[in-house]
Amino acid sequence: VRIVNARIRGYKVAILARGTRNLTIEQVDASNNWKPRLFSLVEHESLVDWLSFHRNEADEWLRFGAAFYLHGVTGGAVRSSRAEQGMNALLMVQTTGVNVTGNDFSFNSGLGIGLYRSSGNTITRNRVDFDVRGYSHGVYRRGQDSAGILLYEQSNDNVIAFNSGTHGGDGFFLWAGQSTMDSGQGGANDNWVVGNDFSWAPANGIEATFSRNHFVGNRLEGNDYGIWGGYSFSSTVVANCFIGNRIGMAIEHGQDNTVTGNSFFGDTTAISLWANPIEPSDWGYPKTRDTRSRDYTITGNGFARHRVGVRAVNTTGITFRDNTVLSADSLLVMRDTTGVVSEPNRLTGAAPTPANVDGTCTPAKALAAMPPEIRERASRGIGPTAARLPLQPLARRDRSAMIVDEWGPYDWQSPKLWPIDSVRSVPLRLQVNGPNGRWRVIGRRGIAALSREFGSIRDTIVVTPAADSVNDWAVELEFTGGS
Repeated sequence: VRIVNARIRGYKVAILARGTRNLTIEQVDASNNWKPRLFSLVEHESLVDWLSFHRNEADEWLRFGAAFYLHGVTGGAVRSSRAEQGMNALLMVQTTGVNVTGNDFSFNSGLGIGLYRSSGNTITRNRVDFDVRGYSHGVYRRGQDSAGILLYEQSNDNVIAFNSGTHGGDGFFLWAGQSTMDSGQGGANDNWVVGNDFSWAPANGIEATFSRNHFVGNRLEGNDYGIWGGYSFSSTVVANCFIGNRIGMAIEHGQDNTVTGNSFFGDTTAISLWANPIEPSDWGYPKTRDTRSRDYTITGNGFARHRVGVRAVNTTGITFRDNTVLSADSLLVMRDTTGVVSEPNRLTGAAPTPANVDGTCTPAKALAAMPPEIRERASRGIGPTAARLPLQPLARRDRSAMIVDEWGPYDWQSPKLWPIDSVRSVPLRLQVNGPNGRWRVIGRRGIAALSREFGSIRDTIVVTPAADSVNDWAVELEFTGGS
C-alpha cells in the first residue's frame, strides 16, 4: 500500500495502519490534527498535563491521537512527510523493518516519533524539533515526558541517526518497559543513537534507562542533563559533544559502561555516578538484578571548564585514564567510592571553544565507531559521507525560543503577543513574536495607555489597562512581513 501526497486535517488519527506489509507513506501532510488543550500557565504548571506512555498493550496510546499510527506493520517507509501542530506525529507499535526518513515532525505537544515493542526500524534525518510541553522560560522547565523521539517497552535494535531533535521535553527518551521493571528481564536494548542533535531540552537531551545501548557522536547542548542513563548497563557513550549542560552525563546504579572519546565543555558537572542506599520497594528489577554502581571505563575524553569533572558516590571500580583536562575546579570528587584508577591523564593549557568541541562528534567519527551492518543502516539513502541534518534557524536558539501556550509549542510562523512576566502584572509587558516584519496598533479596548503604537518583531509593548477593564481588555495589531 502506498499513500502519496495526501493532505489530511482535523482528525484524531490521520492514517491508521494495522497488520500492513511494506507500507509506504510519502509526501503526506498530516499537520493540524487533534491535540488536547493544556492547563499549564505562564506562572505555574498543571500536573494534569503530564504524559504517561507506560502501557500500550491494548492501544491505549490511541487516546493521545496521532498523525500516523502504525500497529503490526512489517516493512516499508515513512518519508518526506510532515506532521506539525498536533499532539503526536508518528506512533509505531509492534512494528518492524520500517525506514523513517526525511520527515518534519516538529512543534507537537507530545511526541515527534514514538515506538512501543517495535524493533529493527531505521529512523534517519528527520526533524523532531520543539516537541514539548511543560515549559515556561525562567519559571519552570519540566517537559512533562514529551519528547522528540521515544522508545518504550522492549524496542530493540533500532538505528536513530542524524536527526535534529532540539527543544523537545526530552530530545530522546528510552525506557525498558513495565515488563522489565516487574521481572528484571529484557530491556530496550542494542539500539544505536548516532549523530543526532538533542540540544536545549528542558529535561534530558537523552534519557535511556534499565537497558543496554550505544550513544555515538551526538550533540548535547544546553540541557538539564545531557544524558540521563539510570540503571544503564554495558552501554557505550562514544564521541559525543556535551556543551553547557547542568550535568553532562548522569548514571545511577549503572554497571560496565564505557565512556570514551567524548568532549565535555562547560557543564557544571561533566559526569555524575552514584547508587542510592535504598531502592523503591515496589520495583521487581532490583530484586533480580545487580544494581550496584560499578565498573566504569572513562578514557580518552576531553574535560574543560567544569566545576566538577567526575563525581562518584557509592561506586566501585572506575578507570579514569588518558583523558585531557582543562580548568576543572575539582577533577574527581569521590565519596564512599573504591577501586579508582586515575592515571595517566593530561592537563593542558589549550583553550577549547564550543566550535572546536563540535569536532568530537562529527558524522564521520560516528560512522567509524559503528559495526559495518549498523553503519550501512545509519547511512542508507544519504551516502557514506553522511552529514548531520542541518539545523533550522530556530533550532539554533537557546531555550528562550520555547513558548508553550494552551495549545502546545509556538512555531514562530505567525505573529504572537506573549507575556514577558506574569500575565497578572499591571502594567503588562508583552513581546511581539513572529516572522521578521513590522507591526502597528489598529484597535484597542479598555486600554488606559500603550507604550508604543508601531515597531518591529521582538519589540516589547507595555499595556496599562483602564481601571474598570483590568480583566477585560484587548489590543489588536496589524502585521506586515514574512509569510
